[in-house]
Amino acid sequence: MTTAPSWVAPEVGIGGVEIRVTTRAGGVSLPPWDTQNLGDHVGDNPEHVAKNRRRLQDALPVNHINWLRQVHGTASVQAISDQVPTADAQWTSDPGRALAVLTADCLPVVFMTRDARCVGVAHAGWRGLAAGVLESLIASMPVTPATLTAWLGPAISQAAYEVGPAVKDAFRQVLGDCSEACFVPSAVQEGHWMADLYALARLHLRRAGVSEVQGGDRCTHGEADHFFSYRRDGDPTGRMATLVWRAD
Repeated sequence: MTTAPSWVAPEVGIGGVEIRVTTRAGGVSLPPWDTQNLGDHVGDNPEHVAKNRRRLQDALPVNHINWLRQVHGTASVQAISDQVPTADAQWTSDPGRALAVLTADCLPVVFMTRDARCVGVAHAGWRGLAAGVLESLIASMPVTPATLTAWLGPAISQAAYEVGPAVKDAFRQVLGDCSEACFVPSAVQEGHWMADLYALARLHLRRAGVSEVQGGDRCTHGEADHFFSYRRDGDPTGRMATLVWRAD
């Protein structure tokens, strides 16, 4: 016997838009994917993943959930059908169509216009973030950046995210000297750095013209009861979904 999917329901100051983040509780998957794993690419029993996704669909007041085949890239698509495209970001103006991305330490970024007429979501690991996945989604949406509010969902925090110099250099090439403040030297391994994905995302958003940014205060690595974490649990582990939809 399982309970209904468990949620993180953020407070976002825009009426007409709903955001949910699933937790690892309330599903049927077995360890190490226990229990609400929604990722169909992590080695879990496909029947368990399908059942978890059906339960998620049944728990939401939406007509359809649009999923992506994520590749840590920058492609952004308009969600207009039931297909599962290869992309890391999507947007829609359709009410009742939920957009989903899967994460387990990477950063989910939700976008919504202030009139709640258009929403989007991006999967932003460090590769996609540095390569411009947020900018790609913003450019593909039929709105101006100044009308957007962004919400940063649960991701690995700086205290838990040690990276090598290649990651630091990748952001410096894109953001310049302002990215330096997003990295502090690791106390464990010389020549490595603790990276702040949230701060890096805010720099990318500011550069793209998005001035209103909310969220960015949860840690997937530190909240083991709530979230899957690839860095904490290793491979394999499950995936949470971050979803957004127009409610009207």
